[in-house]
Amino acid sequence: MTERFDADAIVIGSGFGGAVAAARLAQAGLSVLVVERGRRWHPGTFPRRPDLNAGWVWAVGQGLYDVRWLGGMSTVQAAGWGGGSLVYANVFARPFDETLDERWAPHLRRKELDPYYDLAAHMIGVSPVAEDPRTGELPPRTRLVEGLTQDLDMAEGTVRPNLAVTFGDPETWKPNLHGVPRRGCAFVGECVIGCNHGAKNTLDHTYLAVAETHGARAVLDAEVQRIEPLDHGYAVVASTPSDPGASLRRWTAPKVVLAAGAVATTELLLRSRDVHGTLPGLSPQLGRGFSGNGDFLTLAELKTPDQDLTTGPTITTSTVLDFPERRSSVWYQVQDGAIPVALHNLLDTLLPAPKAREWWRRKVKRTSRRQMFSVLAMGKDSGNGELRLDHKGRATLAWRNRWQAHLYRSQGRVGPMLAGRLSARVYQPLSWSVLRRTVTVHPLGGVRPGPDAATGVVDEAGEVHGYPGLYVMDGAVLPAATGVNPSATILAAAERAVELMIRRSGQPAWRAPEWNAVTPTAVPEDAAFTFMSERHASAKGDGLTFQERMATRSRRTPKVVMSLAAQIPSMDHFLSDTAHELSMTGVIDVGGVATQASVTGTLSIFPDAGDEAMSYALRFDDDQGRPWQLSGTKTVRSRTPLALLTGLTNLRTEIAPVGSGPEEIQHFVLSIGARDLARLGTSFRGVAFTCTRRARAVARFTSFFVSSAFRRQDV
Repeated sequence: MTERFDADAIVIGSGFGGAVAAARLAQAGLSVLVVERGRRWHPGTFPRRPDLNAGWVWAVGQGLYDVRWLGGMSTVQAAGWGGGSLVYANVFARPFDETLDERWAPHLRRKELDPYYDLAAHMIGVSPVAEDPRTGELPPRTRLVEGLTQDLDMAEGTVRPNLAVTFGDPETWKPNLHGVPRRGCAFVGECVIGCNHGAKNTLDHTYLAVAETHGARAVLDAEVQRIEPLDHGYAVVASTPSDPGASLRRWTAPKVVLAAGAVATTELLLRSRDVHGTLPGLSPQLGRGFSGNGDFLTLAELKTPDQDLTTGPTITTSTVLDFPERRSSVWYQVQDGAIPVALHNLLDTLLPAPKAREWWRRKVKRTSRRQMFSVLAMGKDSGNGELRLDHKGRATLAWRNRWQAHLYRSQGRVGPMLAGRLSARVYQPLSWSVLRRTVTVHPLGGVRPGPDAATGVVDEAGEVHGYPGLYVMDGAVLPAATGVNPSATILAAAERAVELMIRRSGQPAWRAPEWNAVTPTAVPEDAAFTFMSERHASAKGDGLTFQERMATRSRRTPKVVMSLAAQIPSMDHFLSDTAHELSMTGVIDVGGVATQASVTGTLSIFPDAGDEAMSYALRFDDDQGRPWQLSGTKTVRSRTPLALLTGLTNLRTEIAPVGSGPEEIQHFVLSIGARDLARLGTSFRGVAFTCTRRARAVARFTSFFVSSAFRRQDV
């Protein structure tokens, strides 16, 4: 290695991609500089005072949050040693491969990345939410969401995701895998404003600790402005955020890894190409394929003051939703989110009339801040945004919300559903309700991979086409929205990319030292995605339910009364099925045989083959527990209104014990009386996510029924 270089490798940024690169390069024996614009945030130093000057905002004293207004979208990111891990919600989730489109190359799909997901999970330490050590119970938000989805008959679509949080005794410090002291979560709900307790497994306590243990050097308070090519290497030129008048600083290395985040990395490359002209050969694809990961935020406020929804980790549940929206299917996931009280206090100092607002909240609405929680949705937006530079050399975004109208429309329906189910008030941020501007905490894309410079900016290892030794390893290389929290995918993709980088650099067999200790990590979100995928397939075209009651006439002995509920999960499947079969459940009374016995089976309505109008096949157990079967048909003998009414309201049945002979068969005629017929007519209910779709399901069934009845041949 030539001595004129300051290091073997320079890593720009210390977030999810940069931390992985720094740790692995240092472990491989390279001298590493990690250039980070922010400061170190130790437990106890994160801002809490309701004052912007307390370190909240990057624009005011280089604080924790950097808010970027990009035009059609805003981004919120963290600045500091550990990047976005300082303020993310800890979720470690893998995308469902079936929801990834053709933009996802094989090296970024689950088959290739799953081992690296396991490696990353091992490194940062993940597990689902545990019980609150103070109460011995799960957080109220967790119980609230799981109860809601249970009521909606979609409990399997909700999981407790893996979280990069240490659970256990909140008072005892213990070294983690990397020898860094951590203690159990105190359930204060402040993950997204920095964990002052010391339970969050952020990158400064995991990957970056490994990097520094192996000799990597941190250069803080340094914001990179451009990259210059050298003979066999690069120069990194940076300003000093805390002292804008200071001279630019410069470091050199044969290898440079960009990992400043999707916006900053893309901006830096664009500036180096289009403003400074130092990297003129960068791909024309640079800046394209930007995504906000389908982020959408709703705020919910319970009207009942009996639960503290601010406790626990910020996110404790993930619910996968897959709903039809017009002619397409919309996938996204919804997560509960704690809103820290300290954040409420800060906003109170920024918004006008704090005393009047507090009076209104307590005296009129009769609620408290602890009754509020956020509903965080992530889905598949178009990923068609393009980052460009404005006249000041700053990134701006060409973005059209109409490209993802179906996603936003479907996500917007979650709020009204919560309002009805939970008796809650729901709000959307002013940025959306007034300005129609989305806010993302998961910016992705801008440096898409491809086999050459005509199709992508980097190759599968993240190496920039035309610039050997220059790499990108952060969310900028993800080609589209993940549909889940993307941090795990950034970690896994960076693990694979840096492994390839090291192997290309003369260590062809190199692998991370921790591999031998890695075991497969549970992937709870896969079960939720699978459940919703199967549910979607079985409910295509929306569904329908109705109820009917039939009985023998009053003088018939023994008396038989049967009340049934019919369910059609999918109108598409029902209409395409030649038998037009649906499931039936209910209760039956058969005098001297069964009392309020549960009955199950099927009903075939106007099957394509056969002359019957309806055919029932049901089973029940008698009072002694012996199984019985009921079969019956309704037959239409003429298409006149009277004949139709008679045929469709009278069921000729045979009831007998299962396996019995002909002598035990009992014959009945069950009829639908006038009152029960009226109840049947008003019992039809569509099963779908919107009123329009529910009405359409009822209309499709009605159209089928009427046309089949009048089209039927006389028998």
